Amino acid sequence: MTNQIFRRLTTTPQMMSVFDDAGILQAMLDFEKALAAAESKCNIFEPSIANTIAECCQISEFSISDLSESASRHGTIVVPLVQKLTKLVAFKDQAASDWVHHGATSQDVIDTAMIIQIKKGLTIIEGDIGRLTSGLESLIIKYSNQIMIGRTLLQPSVPITFSEKVRGWQLALRRNWKRVEMNAAEALLLQFGGAAGNLSSLGRDGIEVRKKLSEILELGLSDDVWHTHRDRIVALCSAVSILVGGLGKIALDISLLLQAEVGEVAERPDPNRGRSSAMPHKRNPVNCLVALTAAKRTPHLCATLLDAMPHEHERALGGWQVEWVTIPAIFEAAAGSLSAVADMCEGLEVNSERMKNNLDHLNGLFMSERVMVELSKKIGKPKAKKIIDEACDKASLQNMHLAEILRADSRFTEEISLEKLDKLMLLDEYLGTSSVK
Repeated sequence: MTNQIFRRLTTTPQMMSVFDDAGILQAMLDFEKALAAAESKCNIFEPSIANTIAECCQISEFSISDLSESASRHGTIVVPLVQKLTKLVAFKDQAASDWVHHGATSQDVIDTAMIIQIKKGLTIIEGDIGRLTSGLESLIIKYSNQIMIGRTLLQPSVPITFSEKVRGWQLALRRNWKRVEMNAAEALLLQFGGAAGNLSSLGRDGIEVRKKLSEILELGLSDDVWHTHRDRIVALCSAVSILVGGLGKIALDISLLLQAEVGEVAERPDPNRGRSSAMPHKRNPVNCLVALTAAKRTPHLCATLLDAMPHEHERALGGWQVEWVTIPAIFEAAAGSLSAVADMCEGLEVNSERMKNNLDHLNGLFMSERVMVELSKKIGKPKAKKIIDEACDKASLQNMHLAEILRADSRFTEEISLEKLDKLMLLDEYLGTSSVK
């Protein structure tokens, strides 16, 4: 986790609250409370004991700084947490304190708490997915007929519509979110296996307790204990990372289009946002910055999880622990990126006049493919390409329209009439699938 200053720049307050110290502690206390409730329902002890434990699972009773200090010595926060919880329960009922954390191990607490946090985090992300989807749909409808230059290898290519570009963003977003949902359905599982995964301390009650615990926490129940089998959680984080990469694609496209030299789009104007410290005229694209930062960061975070997947025997040494800071970082990056891109697309300004001017500036060169294809039908592609290549070079050097160069080339006019040439230069007749509503 990064420091608070830079952390706030790259995520949202909502996601920070899910994964901050209080959020982590609350999720672990929720586990302990639910465990006691599940065991009482399975008649392991009286409901009054579960009620006493629940009463003590109040975050206000715990010092985060004290827990953190002790955790640094134990290698886990669960040990001091359980110690403190046991003392609190004993103060109310000495007998009840014997049942705190009964049958569980530290990994059960931490893994399940992490799943609880992830579930909350996905709810936050889903909300911004809806915002971004709506924003993109509005752009598609509003600019369905807005022609612009397509660009390949950062160079002008052929005409497209702005809505086609936006629809590409939208379809990728749908795929990426669906991938997250599919992996979440498999990964949002209770972790409860006890010391070595076989719930030995609970005997025959273990299976029923696990079932009740999953019901109380509203988490899925797997056939296995996944203490050292991290494939599902890593797959989910990988899917989230892919989602962030897709958002980075949107941000990169927009950042290129809003460069002053291009000027075809702009982020929502805000005099208090993106101001340069040195250049009064300059407004930096903050939303793009946040999304691109996340897109560059999450692949390496995901790689850390992949690298840590081989866990030793029934409890990992280092491989599991590295997840504690890596998984929250992925979700915080995702939330920051998604919120930024949603805000940006909701308020995106499209400069239709600039799109037209940028097309006009190219002097019809973007229609070279079309005229070459038509000429190829007459004289074959090799000869046609040579004629059109030369015409494009002349048009560029002499700053003339491609059509004017071709009108003066007898090799072309012998095969293609001037009337046909004029028709070949019509933008709205060369949009391919861009023109399909």
